[in-house]
Amino acid sequence: MTLNYNCLYRHTICWSLFFVPALLLSTPNFSVIAIVISIFASIGYLLLNKRAMKLNNFDKAVVLTLSCYFLGAIPVALADGTTTRYFQGGARLLLCIPIYLSCRYYLSRATFSLREYLEYGVIIGSLLALLLALYQHFILKMARVDGFLFSINFGFLACSLGFLALTLSFSSNRRIWLSLAFGMCLVSIALTLTRGAMFAVPLLLVVCAIVYIKKVSIKLVTLGAIAFIVSSFLVYNYIDVVKNRIDTTIQEFSYIASGNIELSVSAGERLQYWFGATEAFKESPFYGLTYAEREQVNHHLFLSGEMGERASKVSRGHAHSQYFEMLASNGLLGIFSLFAVFIAPFYIFYRHYLKTGTDFSAVAAVFVLGFAIFGLTEVPLTANLLGSFYGFMLAIFFAIVASEKGKNLDRSE
Repeated sequence: MTLNYNCLYRHTICWSLFFVPALLLSTPNFSVIAIVISIFASIGYLLLNKRAMKLNNFDKAVVLTLSCYFLGAIPVALADGTTTRYFQGGARLLLCIPIYLSCRYYLSRATFSLREYLEYGVIIGSLLALLLALYQHFILKMARVDGFLFSINFGFLACSLGFLALTLSFSSNRRIWLSLAFGMCLVSIALTLTRGAMFAVPLLLVVCAIVYIKKVSIKLVTLGAIAFIVSSFLVYNYIDVVKNRIDTTIQEFSYIASGNIELSVSAGERLQYWFGATEAFKESPFYGLTYAEREQVNHHLFLSGEMGERASKVSRGHAHSQYFEMLASNGLLGIFSLFAVFIAPFYIFYRHYLKTGTDFSAVAAVFVLGFAIFGLTEVPLTANLLGSFYGFMLAIFFAIVASEKGKNLDRSE
């Protein structure tokens, strides 16, 4: 029975790694269903292979990393006592721990490749995302495509999918298809008009150039930079919706620079949200304030003339930034959680890459940094699909790194 289930588990993880990116943007949360199936399959595997629960120091560090966000939200959730919303981000990472434990144990005992499933999933997912974006833009005449999500979340996921394609392409036999997938994702991002995702693209391209400096020639980097600049120039000058979006952004920053923050509807309000979150942190620096208390802080800031009326009325005192949100709602515990969510994974993956040069560790490092950039202007980990996708991929990447480090001992059934 155990051998049959082990085979079933292997197929479940492999096909989950295909379906999660393949269905990420073209279906209404079907990727989450694939992740849930992999969680239950992993729990079953752990029950049948109890030795998989034996943890070494690296395993303990990973489990702590995936738990911190959830644990950091406990004090403020208890103080509130009316909602479990504080656990939205952390719970999804916590639920992916069984995936890590089971996958890293299975990988230590069996030789098989997850890469082709992930690569084909990314290629198919990028194509389906582009087709959906083109359909919504040209057939439905939507000014900003959003798939089955908010446009900003669609843009973030398209960006994440695109850079998975790009980073995988550097050492893949399917380099051409993955490069095309990256291009398809760039088009999808542009059609969302999501500034957070559009501005993340050049930043992540620079990161890729740094991470892969030994694998990519200076000539290729130069050609890539020229191609990006030329394509950006053409997009700006010949696609009106993109041009208008960028012009609006420039205008908003000019308002901010001149002190007229109220006139900057998007960027200006985000600055006010961040200011409100900072004041909330000052009120309760250890474990943060409840949503109701944060709304009160914003209202007082409005009454004192330090915040605009519209910004002061945002629901739950929402900070529109993963960093400021966790600072306001979790205090110092939020800082520890941020370290666990972004900094620790990036450090683990990038350090492993510097030591071993393995492909997946570099892919994982860029993936984590992408979400860290998205978190500057939004709270991606509290969104169902984004948080689930991040947790699932983290668990898989951690499992692969654990197997590569060779820290898991062979264990008999």
